Amino acid sequence: MGQGNKPFTVKAAEYTALALVLPSSTFVGYLIGYWLDRKFHTQWLQILFLILGTVAGFVQFIRQIMRDSSNGGA
Repeated sequence: MGQGNKPFTVKAAEYTALALVLPSSTFVGYLIGYWLDRKFHTQWLQILFLILGTVAGFVQFIRQIMRDSSNGGA
């Protein structure tokens, strides 16, 4: 089966996973920053890793959109 002939269920699963990428990567970044703040007794790593997690989520989101648009919207 070619890339352009994906069944509806496969497309739905891909977009559902994509909808979960941004919040989950943000949360994981927050947790890493929180843990590092507690370990090193700082106050700024939590914000830094929150931002890094958000950026990572957006990067993955954009990569998926670019991949889909290069496949003709399939």
